[in-house]
Amino acid sequence: MAKPIEKMSADEILTVSKKLFYSGFCLLPMLWVYNFVYIWPVRNRGDLHPHVRHYLLMSAILATVLFVVFSVWFGVFVNQRLSWGPVGDRLTVVLVKGV
Repeated sequence: MAKPIEKMSADEILTVSKKLFYSGFCLLPMLWVYNFVYIWPVRNRGDLHPHVRHYLLMSAILATVLFVVFSVWFGVFVNQRLSWGPVGDRLTVVLVKGV
């Protein structure tokens, strides 16, 4: 069973935070959100390495930026797909019948 974050050493927290941060670049941006939520309770511990705060901040920023990018893309795609013709149909995974 995994050790609670409060009982981990500073080096273990740094390792976990670094792994979650870099794993988010492998098309798994939810790991950035998880990194932020998981590390947040111990962010003010005195013995933490400064890089932990850096990974925490960058995870939050990248998750927010990616959420905005995906939201804008979704809004544009939903509203403009029909006007794109065959390109919009090729980008669609499920074609809606009757439109």
